[in-house]
Amino acid sequence: MARTARLITLIISLLLVFPAGAQGILNKLSGEYDTNYIESYLDHLTTRVYASMKTAEVSLRDQDIKKDLIYHPNNALILGVGFNYGVLGLNIGFDFPFINNDDDQYGKTSYLDLQTHIYFRPIILDIYLQSYKGYHLTKPNDWVTNWPSTDTFPTRPDMSSISIGLNGHYIFNHKKFSYRAPFLQNEWQKKSAGSFLVGGSSFYVDTKGDSSLIPRGDTIFFEGTHFNRSRIANVGVNAGYAQTFVVKQHFFLTMSLVGGLSGGGSWIYTSEEGEPDRSGFTIAGNISGRVAIGYNSKRFFTGISYLWVFVRNQSPVPQTWLGYDTGMFRFNVVYRFRLKKDLRFLSRTEGE
Repeated sequence: MARTARLITLIISLLLVFPAGAQGILNKLSGEYDTNYIESYLDHLTTRVYASMKTAEVSLRDQDIKKDLIYHPNNALILGVGFNYGVLGLNIGFDFPFINNDDDQYGKTSYLDLQTHIYFRPIILDIYLQSYKGYHLTKPNDWVTNWPSTDTFPTRPDMSSISIGLNGHYIFNHKKFSYRAPFLQNEWQKKSAGSFLVGGSSFYVDTKGDSSLIPRGDTIFFEGTHFNRSRIANVGVNAGYAQTFVVKQHFFLTMSLVGGLSGGGSWIYTSEEGEPDRSGFTIAGNISGRVAIGYNSKRFFTGISYLWVFVRNQSPVPQTWLGYDTGMFRFNVVYRFRLKKDLRFLSRTEGE
């Protein structure tokens, strides 16, 4: 017990020697807010244990024949721990083989998924850098004749995607509405509030495989064009609305939806000899959303959240679309420490 107390005391002591100028940074980061609606815990140590799952889906849509081709990675459930204190934050997750043991069903996926979601008082920023390799076809009976089983899926270990994205939104009612409460857990939204949002987004996605992304036997989908690589790039504006409903100060439901139009380019690189590559300026659309539900109080938080982005670019083939969807599910259990007060308590515990 004494050894554990010493370790915790050391960690908290390091946080307490945060430079004197940090208080000014905390004040700027927090900004002005209505204390009737929001209680801030930027000066607390917010600790969490969590389970999360991320994904990056690649899709092709032929509007003429109303048919979709969807590739999905084998998502891994990650268990981890993390903390936030002021401007600092860290989460460390672990992929346990005894949980993620379904490679024989969905194939093996290797990935690097770096997502940063920055919640300033009036502005939020979402930054994505993702690299996935290893996909499976989600609707095998639509593409493979007499597919034998619904328990396994056709896999594409050769297929990979790289994506870079940026979303940014201004929160008009930021003095009463908090994104940090459900998604960073270092604030408490005590009353229901909502806000209109406006901003912009940009995405670049590069998908490729060793052979055609469209099954060889198909001669109708995408006008029979077979390609082993596609790229999309777009930039545009968007707008939406966010709302948190609070019941009895502690139980909450947060919902946010933002959509917009973009302009950009699309490229497909054919895998058949004699077929030309295609490219062109295209119209794109994107939708991003956030949902969270749970319980919040001065010290304790528990909740589930889901963040997602849908990106759709027109393809160089008429009446077809190239799509990319990314999302993150997370379950959090959180406890907040008031550092100075709780440090004194731990010091007394160690001395006993």
